[in-house]
Amino acid sequence: MQKNIGEFTNKELSFLEKIFYINPTQYGFYGKKISSSITEKISEKDIVKIPRTGHYLFRGKPEQTYYEMKKDIGDTIILTSGVRSIVKQMNLYLDKIYSTDGNITEASKSLAPPAFTYHSIGDFDVGKIGLGYDNFTSRFALTDEFLKMKSLTYIEMRYTINNKDGVRYEPWHIKVI
Repeated sequence: MQKNIGEFTNKELSFLEKIFYINPTQYGFYGKKISSSITEKISEKDIVKIPRTGHYLFRGKPEQTYYEMKKDIGDTIILTSGVRSIVKQMNLYLDKIYSTDGNITEASKSLAPPAFTYHSIGDFDVGKIGLGYDNFTSRFALTDEFLKMKSLTYIEMRYTINNKDGVRYEPWHIKVI
């Protein structure tokens, strides 16, 4: 039986706003703020569902880049995360905080705070079919797919080893250039 959740309380809204608007440098996250308002929306006309992935990409450069990668690397590369709205990133971030026993600093090393995700403007994640959770570990960097990705001149990795944003190494995160 599904229960009616209802509206957020004032206390809950205050907490969500604090998570969104707080300066995350106190938690070791130094990335650029991408979204300025907690109510920003992504228009459905700007995105496209990528078949057999369950994920969406922005139309234009991100979508073209993904399909070009598929052509150049092969069918073993798969979209593992695409467009993320503020709501989705907030949910992922709060889940990460929860999974680190409330350690926001630790959570911020592996997931950008909601206002700071490049997934809201075009970046996306890829993995190797069959690699499972290891797609989100440094083991992905040992795959043939990653080695082929490194040779592509039309993409970059956003979160390299010891990056200036304070985020862990993410060889699967594609910065569309």
